[in-house]
Amino acid sequence: MAHDPSRTEKATPRRRQKAREEGSVPRSSDFDGAILLWGNFFMFLGLGGATVALMGNQVAHFLRMAQPGALAEAGLMTLLQDVLRILGRLLLPFLLLNLLVALISGFAQRGFSFSAKPLQPKFDRLNPAQGFSRLFSTRAVVDLLKSLAKFSLLAWVSYSVLGPRIPLLLSTLKLSLGASLDIFQSALFALYRNVMLAMLVLALADFIWQRISWEKGIRMTKQEIKDEGKDADGNPEVKQRQKAIMMAAGRRRMLAEVPKATVVVTNPTHVAVALRYDEKSVAPICVAKGLDHLALKIRESARESGVPILERPELARALYRSVDLEEAIPQDLYQAVAQVLAFVYRLRGAA
Repeated sequence: MAHDPSRTEKATPRRRQKAREEGSVPRSSDFDGAILLWGNFFMFLGLGGATVALMGNQVAHFLRMAQPGALAEAGLMTLLQDVLRILGRLLLPFLLLNLLVALISGFAQRGFSFSAKPLQPKFDRLNPAQGFSRLFSTRAVVDLLKSLAKFSLLAWVSYSVLGPRIPLLLSTLKLSLGASLDIFQSALFALYRNVMLAMLVLALADFIWQRISWEKGIRMTKQEIKDEGKDADGNPEVKQRQKAIMMAAGRRRMLAEVPKATVVVTNPTHVAVALRYDEKSVAPICVAKGLDHLALKIRESARESGVPILERPELARALYRSVDLEEAIPQDLYQAVAQVLAFVYRLRGAA
């Protein structure tokens, strides 16, 4: 399958996790096969002697059973039980080892990944046109070339082992059974060892190839990465709208505090700062401030509520820059604000 040239970006962790959930994981069957071969080889080295001895004993047992009358005396069911017991003792250790090695090999390659999605039926695979396209795709050609290369390598390894030994193997016809078995065992061991080494080399190469191919297959376009970032962080338009709603609510709460202010200091038109002061306060507190349109709203609310409005341009700008909402004014502005408050109190006294 040809890769999309627009997919130039490496997959994100989220994309990798999604691929694993869909059952797409890097997997090399050659690597699994090589590990199984090596596992069986070492187990045969450890249990080979006991296995051969067990087989010899069982062959002797069946030869005794083949004597006239022995089978009728023992019964057919006994013979069947013997066969099943022998097969279990011979094969069960190797079957359990293969299962364990397969699980370890799969976990080493792919980690723990379980997904039932690959088991779901895909009816599009029944389409003959798509079947032919997959049959003659680039991936199919690559798999065919890989199979031919593996077959050629294994055939060459086998010939390199057995070719020089052919005259010796033919001479076993004239040797005793023990000597012949030794020669065959030596040739078989050399063949198995070299084939396993070749399989290991092929497995490592196929593992690297499958990993690279999988990485290319899950690459993303720049737009997909942007879309994923939007999904993770939230749509910027929605976030901007939420921010605007929050700011509007904050402005409404702030304007609701203007009628409780003691005085509003203005620029006179561009800046407005509303201050509240009472006997319980250590210093005047800023309850509202704004520029331009918001400053106009503050002045309108103050006029409607009867809050004094004083034009003090420098003080208004200083208050806007240095104090936040619901905070006391800084100490360097105490004197200027005190003069404003004194003026307001004189106005109230005169009223």
